[in-house]
Amino acid sequence: MLDGIRVAALGAVGSVTLAAAPGPVTWSPDLVHSRAEFTVSHLVLSKVWGHVPIRSLAIETPPDSVIPEHIVAVLDVTHEDTDNHDRDTDLRSETYFDIARYPTITFQSTSITAQGPDDATVSGEITIKGVNKRITFPIHVVGRIPEVGGGTRVGFTGELHIDRRDFGIVDNRLSATGVLLVGYDVTIGLTVEATTPSSTFLHEVAH
Repeated sequence: MLDGIRVAALGAVGSVTLAAAPGPVTWSPDLVHSRAEFTVSHLVLSKVWGHVPIRSLAIETPPDSVIPEHIVAVLDVTHEDTDNHDRDTDLRSETYFDIARYPTITFQSTSITAQGPDDATVSGEITIKGVNKRITFPIHVVGRIPEVGGGTRVGFTGELHIDRRDFGIVDNRLSATGVLLVGYDVTIGLTVEATTPSSTFLHEVAH
């Protein structure tokens, strides 16, 4: 009798199936409310602002955090806009972005380290004009709000700095008085909104 109980017990233990651990959360970018902007100095006196549309953006987070663990972004340089036709024509030429050969800027994260509940350091590979460089920059979670019908909307900001010469953009033209027309250091500012379908964790985080 006891042997039969032992066998039945062992069979019951053997039939137990452990629940799978929750996988990463995939966010859907709201590209209408997301933006990549750049600034660069003009004649060391002022700045030029430009906008490069985000063509696609993939964000994944762990199931228990809104800090990303993976980011992939593609920017459409063929539609960059600085509110000046002549300047945009120059930027799209071989001297600068050379959009006929390199129509996009791409970024793919290689590691993301949380620096608290709302901040992280992102490292990854950025490719501009066919040149790939490793870059590290901070991002910040601006906030989280619940979506109508469930799910969560989250906002991110980030800022990175590059030297355009590192990517083969080496225009060294000077003004008539010997001042560099366009600065070497470029700041890229990011504003991103993204949403995710309803889930218990994300609904709780939003509050």
